[in-house]
Amino acid sequence: MATSDNVIRAGLTPKLRDIPNLISGLTYEPAEPTKHVVKASGFQSSERTLLFDPPVPEFSVLQVKVGKNGMEHHRAIDGPSIAIVTEGGGSVIWDEKELELSVGKVIFIGAGTGVKFKAEKEIVVYRAFVE
Repeated sequence: MATSDNVIRAGLTPKLRDIPNLISGLTYEPAEPTKHVVKASGFQSSERTLLFDPPVPEFSVLQVKVGKNGMEHHRAIDGPSIAIVTEGGGSVIWDEKELELSVGKVIFIGAGTGVKFKAEKEIVVYRAFVE
């Protein structure tokens, strides 16, 4: 979801519900589900990392899948990013430092920092970033 300064409440909490604004902000055009799917493309010519780039300027997402004992290098990205490990385990390496990664671990990667994802067993990481 893209960033916003506004929230239109729809009744999921006991707070004020703004039904007229909610209805005016919805689109009622039927379409195939595939119209709303963000398709993956390559990132850095790697088979281990896929780029999901939705039509919003606020962020993009990388899916990183590294096989057992493998490694994936990401160039420095101009903006900050947050990554979460969804499968497996391993580590992330940057500036000669190394941090252990396991399922559920969330890490912040500062702007301008190149990283390497190293897998002990297969590891899957999703990294949201802005550039």
